[in-house]
This record gives sequence, C-alpha cells and structure tokens, in this order.
Amino acid sequence: MSIIHEIIAKCKAGDRHAQQELFRLTGPKMLAFCRRYCKSDDDAHDALQEGFIKVFHSLEKYRGDSAPETWMSRIFINTAIDQYKKGQTYGNMFASLPDEVEREDEVYDEDSFPCKATDILRIMDTMPEGYRVIFNLYCLESYTHRQIAELLGISEGTSKSQYARAKKFIYDALVANKTIVGKRI
Repeated sequence: MSIIHEIIAKCKAGDRHAQQELFRLTGPKMLAFCRRYCKSDDDAHDALQEGFIKVFHSLEKYRGDSAPETWMSRIFINTAIDQYKKGQTYGNMFASLPDEVEREDEVYDEDSFPCKATDILRIMDTMPEGYRVIFNLYCLESYTHRQIAELLGISEGTSKSQYARAKKFIYDALVANKTIVGKRI
C-alpha cells in the first residue's frame, strides 16, 4: 500500500493530521489544475479550498480503481470549472471572439513545435478565456470535443473551432516572440 493510500485510509477514519498531510502532499499539484481554469490566483486558491472540502466529503466514494491523484484531479478540475461558470456565461465569453480563424488553411503539426512547454504555459496565461478553457480540457485533460461541449453547454463545433483558435493564438505568440521564426508548422 502506498503512502498516499495509507493517508487516505486515515482520512476516511477522520484523522485531521492525515487530512493535513494529504493537503501537503497533493495541494501543489491540485493548485496547478485549478490555476489552469481560474481567472486569478485568488480564484485558484478558492477552488483549491473548495476542492479539498469535496475530496474529504467524498473519500468514502473512492474505490481505488485509479490513482488517488487521478481521482482527486477530476474533482479539482470540475470544481474550478464550476467556479468559473459562476462568474461567466459561455455565450458571452465566445461572443467576443472572431467568427473565422485567419489562415485556416495552415496546418499545425503539434509534434514538431520547436519550443519549451514553459513558453506555451506562459502564452496560455494571456490567451482569451474561451481558448484557454477548451485548450486545457482538450489538450491537457484529454476530454473529447463532445465531452467539452456537454460540460460547457456549447456545440461540438464551437469546441473544435476554439481549440483551433487556441493553437493559432499560441503559434502567433511564439512567432511574435521569435521563439519560432516564421515557420509554418
């Protein structure tokens, strides 16, 4: 039995020290999930706090079918998205975005991006919220466009077009920052 499984067993028994230990061990990783979807650091910390409350209340439901961090990450992602939804209507979020993506004929080969992940993460912090949310869900969390559409209450086509726009946004930012020099990728 792994350390985290032992801690979870103690948490289920109501051990407050085990809850603190679970927070200490997994908090930074769960905060990273929250930051992907929240508008500010304060919002991310609020989602983290709310997420841990949900985790502690849901521990009896954890069956051990997946790694504890995987199970917890879904709770934190959903909590952050729920918090995001409270302050944003998706119709308004997507209404301000252009209807067409310029240079739609360009092909972006995701496997040949000549840059660092930190470059992309930095750019993601500056992209419009609609792009960022869908890019995170599709690319980082492996949701399908259908799942994203259901989760956000948008069409599957909107999810696909926002993902394409997010990739273009990243590409354009990399070119502008000379991380990549005018390459068509």
